[in-house]
Amino acid sequence: MCDTVAMFSRDGSGRSFFGKNSDREPGEPQIVYYSENPVDEFNQRPYIEASSKYTSGPLLALKSIFDKFDNPYSALISRPVWMWGAEMGVNQFGLSIGNEAVFPKAKVADHALLGMDILRLALHNCKDAQEAVSFITNLLKEHEQGGDGGYRGSLKYHNSFLIKDFERGYVLETCGKHWALQEIRDVAAISNCYSITDDYCEVDPDTEKPCNFKTRYENKLVTFFTKGDARRKYAYNYLKTSDRELTNVMNVLRSHMTADQKIKKGMKSICIHSGPFIKSEATSSMIVDYIGDKFIIWFTGSPHPCVSLFKPIVFSGDKTVQGFDNVDYSVDYSNDATVLARALVKNYSLFVSEIKTIRDKYESDFRKLLYSDLDTKDPEQLISECEKCFEMEKEYVEQIRSLIG
Repeated sequence: MCDTVAMFSRDGSGRSFFGKNSDREPGEPQIVYYSENPVDEFNQRPYIEASSKYTSGPLLALKSIFDKFDNPYSALISRPVWMWGAEMGVNQFGLSIGNEAVFPKAKVADHALLGMDILRLALHNCKDAQEAVSFITNLLKEHEQGGDGGYRGSLKYHNSFLIKDFERGYVLETCGKHWALQEIRDVAAISNCYSITDDYCEVDPDTEKPCNFKTRYENKLVTFFTKGDARRKYAYNYLKTSDRELTNVMNVLRSHMTADQKIKKGMKSICIHSGPFIKSEATSSMIVDYIGDKFIIWFTGSPHPCVSLFKPIVFSGDKTVQGFDNVDYSVDYSNDATVLARALVKNYSLFVSEIKTIRDKYESDFRKLLYSDLDTKDPEQLISECEKCFEMEKEYVEQIRSLIG
């Protein structure tokens, strides 16, 4: 289960945001890293941790088409370790994509392309949002989507996508080869539900019209249990009525959808926490801040954004923050950040009373460092400043460890 949002400025400044919580099974590792050579990576190491249901199904579907594409573009991605695909990411042109599990009335094929593999193919082969929409819809004409997207358990679904670049954004919802498209004019939020009714700007030629896309294709019973409609409505209303600021995108991804923001275990929370009957949690979070002619990525690299620290990262050519172009480094970073996040959840009262203020101060310092005279900075300087933020993060971690013992 996941939640993805986008927000454009009201003042004509051109500033806008993409954000996503990737909700996966508790204990499923997910890494953030910079993929400069996706073809070599696919040929040499398409996954980090083997999963027989991936290698015997979705990976075979991906291998059957992979050589049709050049995959020339680099991207910073957030990726579960057992697949090649990504939950979310942004490429060198500023194209951002996040996907959601949606549950159709139609049967989901076992040996088919995972939504995350489709997403990553689009990032590595498209320059902008319009091109990505065409890429994905054309891919679905020729190849089935589906597969088992679960880690230890089973999770079969079709996909919706939020696709954004500097100037445009789209919600693309799919059921098999069918799809509906909605352009984002202001704010958008998608979750584990179909959201497009008859308010699409385009729909696939084989869908009979007039059409309420949600009513026609959604499995209402499964969708009810995901609580996706409630989460989508909350995120949309929060951003619609908020100032267009980075901190408000962070706030909505951290939200427990309650007035006191106490942790509650259940699906009706954007920052999902697992429980006895809830086998899903917010595993990783990412925001892309489009400002001027630049974009800055903020990510947690850990579960539980409510207690996690958002750090900035940028990339250019073959350069990014030291270490994040290496899969093994990214795995170690994620493991360490995950241990700290789980410790903070266990000490949530202390986090609220003392640690949250410290965390927020570090994030504020990161923003001051990067955004000061931003228009004068070249990529090399921004990378250097991001590396300084990661050095500051080490200080933060030591300070928090001393507080929680």
